[in-house]
Amino acid sequence: MVARIFLGFIVLSIGSIGILYLYDPNLLLARYDLATGSAGMDNMLRSTYSGLFLASALVFLLGVFVEARRRDALAFVAIFMTGAAIGRIASILAVGSPPATIMPLLYFEIAATVIAVVLYLRTPATQS
Repeated sequence: MVARIFLGFIVLSIGSIGILYLYDPNLLLARYDLATGSAGMDNMLRSTYSGLFLASALVFLLGVFVEARRRDALAFVAIFMTGAAIGRIASILAVGSPPATIMPLLYFEIAATVIAVVLYLRTPATQS
């Protein structure tokens, strides 16, 4: 049950980010003192952030409702969040600290990775 609740929270988090980027990338970017600046960048953000975040949320949602896919979804959360955290850390090392509003995202990504790994290890494998 805890794994389902966790995955549901991740679905809401990642899914809402995907929807917001699909609707208007600048809505989220403004929160972090960023802007698209061009139609090309707007297109890249909509396709990459929106498309990949929404597709990922669907995989996570599958884990909420299909027991045979729960471990897969938890593993994907760990991979997804680890990748995001590595990218943020690489950026910090390359160009220095980001605005203070961005650092909580790194903490969230690290925490979600740890929780996903723990839940993955505690969730029994099922026959598919």
